[in-house]
Amino acid sequence: MQKFRIAENRMFHADRHDFLFLTGSSAIFEMDPDTKGILKQGFRAEEFSRQEFFSRVDGSDEENNEFFEGLVNRGVFVKADSEAFPKTAGTAQTAIPLKTLVLHLTEACNLGCHYCYHSQPGHAFRKNRRTMSPKVAQRAIDFLFEHSGSLEEVVLVFFGGEPLLNFELIVLATNYAREKALEQGKKVSFAITTNGTLLTDKAIRFLHGNKIGVTVSIDGFEEAHDRFRRFPDGTPSYQVILPGIRNLLRLAQEKPVVARVTVAGDSGDVPEILDHLLGLGFSEAGFAPVTTPDTSYQLNTDGMNRLLGQFGNLSDKFLRIARDGDFFGFTNLIDLLVVLHEGEVRNYPCGAGLGLFAADPEGHLYICQRLIGESPCHMGDVFKGFDRSKVETFREQAEIGQRDLCRTCWVRTICAGGCYHEAMVREGGLTKPNLHYCDWIKTWVEMGLDVYARLTLDCPEYLDKLSMMRGHEPLMFDV
Repeated sequence: MQKFRIAENRMFHADRHDFLFLTGSSAIFEMDPDTKGILKQGFRAEEFSRQEFFSRVDGSDEENNEFFEGLVNRGVFVKADSEAFPKTAGTAQTAIPLKTLVLHLTEACNLGCHYCYHSQPGHAFRKNRRTMSPKVAQRAIDFLFEHSGSLEEVVLVFFGGEPLLNFELIVLATNYAREKALEQGKKVSFAITTNGTLLTDKAIRFLHGNKIGVTVSIDGFEEAHDRFRRFPDGTPSYQVILPGIRNLLRLAQEKPVVARVTVAGDSGDVPEILDHLLGLGFSEAGFAPVTTPDTSYQLNTDGMNRLLGQFGNLSDKFLRIARDGDFFGFTNLIDLLVVLHEGEVRNYPCGAGLGLFAADPEGHLYICQRLIGESPCHMGDVFKGFDRSKVETFREQAEIGQRDLCRTCWVRTICAGGCYHEAMVREGGLTKPNLHYCDWIKTWVEMGLDVYARLTLDCPEYLDKLSMMRGHEPLMFDV
């Protein structure tokens, strides 16, 4: 006799409505009273047959059978012998097409940001300061297209150091990639992360004319920004970057310009910083606690809790603005809402080592741009190709099912263990779970679920708009 069990789930409430989040499928839906009643009964830790279920609920066999099938179809009831935590079949050996390649155009930077992981003693960037040559860049672009499989579009990202120090290579690489895309019958899009110091009129015209998505590393208003983001001689940088940023934002139309804020030392006034950046003309701003072994820059427990409280306040503001049909560029919440809306089940925290790799100035391949120079993350080079054995080993070890401490966590299909770079710096191992963030992440996801549920009740079409902004097809929310 077939036995069933209740799927792993998380019940929550929003605006006096009851909702259910299913961990295994990342599905979210509003519960009717009957479903809530079933979940509140003694079925939670049991295995049961269809007839045993019928014997404990009211109604005719026809009604109960329809109710039972509905719960099975939604994934609330699953077969008792099904894996509670299925692995991604064959991911390690699968030839995943290369979607995104990050080019480290230079390891040099004209700023000396106090908290930067590149400036830590012993880091390869601090010692080498290499610059990519046109030969390596062209070969890297060839490699991207050769390994893109059937993908219709690929992404080339310019990174550093400060990539605009190698502006002429950006021009060459952009033109070369466009020619390759035309030959291959594909599309190529571009992105760059810059500190904003070299946003000359020439650079801005090129970025704008080639529809290159721009992320500017900026920590807020002048006092907040200049606290840690200074030139090597100690000179503050805010007033230096402001004119170029204003010119960039004045022209930005095809692709929105976003800001990336590093939160260091303490949480600061995040809402004021966000208002300032949006007021300058950035379309969005995202906030990330600094990743560093230096405790003088890390956020302590009080700082992280205060940051979470500020994220909660910004989420409330986002919801008020969304209900009016307007947009509020709080990247952290937008990204979370899109993940929830798409029902994405994550077995890995990001695309690093899957569809994304980074090439250093000599063409060596690493799983992501933040781990350039780290031997465990070296996966071959653009001339000889991938080291398939290392790629497969990494994928096997990084899969969330291999992290025992994550296997029973209700938020694992969203977090998937957390950032690899963060794990290496803070936990001492590339694929170790980010345990220092666990409770923080759970509470943040709970906040996101609350906003998500309220939006589904008031303006579900708004969630489709957010997904389309991130390049996804529209979905229909089904309660």
